[in-house]
Amino acid sequence: MNWLYARIIVVVFKRIKIVLSIGSMFFFVCYLYPSFFAIDNNRILVTVNNGDSASVVASRLKNNGLVFSKKLFLCLVKITKSQKKIKAGVYSFSKKNNMFEILKKLNIGLCSVLRFTIPEGSNVKQTAEIISKTVNINKEKFIKIAKDKNMEGYLMPETYFVTPVVNEEKLIEMMFSEFKKKIKQCMYERAKEINVDFKNIIIMASIIEKEAIKSEEKPIIASVFYNRLSKHIKLQSCATVLYAIERNKSKLTFKDTKFNSPYNTYMYFGFPPGPICSPGIESIKAALYPANTKNLFFVSDKRGRHLFAKNFDEHRKNIQSIEILKIK
Repeated sequence: MNWLYARIIVVVFKRIKIVLSIGSMFFFVCYLYPSFFAIDNNRILVTVNNGDSASVVASRLKNNGLVFSKKLFLCLVKITKSQKKIKAGVYSFSKKNNMFEILKKLNIGLCSVLRFTIPEGSNVKQTAEIISKTVNINKEKFIKIAKDKNMEGYLMPETYFVTPVVNEEKLIEMMFSEFKKKIKQCMYERAKEINVDFKNIIIMASIIEKEAIKSEEKPIIASVFYNRLSKHIKLQSCATVLYAIERNKSKLTFKDTKFNSPYNTYMYFGFPPGPICSPGIESIKAALYPANTKNLFFVSDKRGRHLFAKNFDEHRKNIQSIEILKIK
């Protein structure tokens, strides 16, 4: 019997030793890998969306080379009872972070990125102003780089997540990359179909973006401008004049329409030399797929819509009807 007890004790100790060895290995891999071997200290952004499971997050971390094993990370999540503690956000990690550090950040929601949103219709100066409220950038430097690279119209309106140390040039590159990502090959092909240079598509889209209020009116407004061009009539877009004079006004004066600038489409025929803002995809599509109309004029009804006309007489009547509504 003593022999049997001794045998049991030996077996138990061996198993304890195995468990301790596995536990030590687990700790080593979790704590030291990949930080022990990592040389690359570049930041990697990982997005955790609302409702993402621990498994989805683990896959994302594994795909980015931040954890050695998805199963191992999930095991750590289970041991620490963190299944429901992982918070949504955009996180900045490096390959020097170990699993414990990564999970801790995910649990407390320690996001190390900044977020800003550029609305559709923002020009370069407005974009710089918006970004500067969140990110520590030099507005003048941002504007200069963007202007030098002819980025007006090509800084895609979107919500962006960036690290606090991002610089002006990287921001511009990121926003232009988003533009290239959203402009599909079929859009270039469509521009060829309607015989309009793609640069002019973006210019037209930028004008539509500033002139339109309702989404459904964008293709109609596009048709007005294309119809005017085909009849060799000046575009006479108020938005282009406002861009030229660098002011925001509800109504242009006669003097404004005489402001000498290639962007003043009251003075010069055809497209202005460049976009006047960054248009959204909807406005770009309107420029590519204008409505089939004979309209040559439109005027705001001051209630969020426009009245369209095929000739000047109709246009004048529309203006008179708006004036009557004002009096009432």
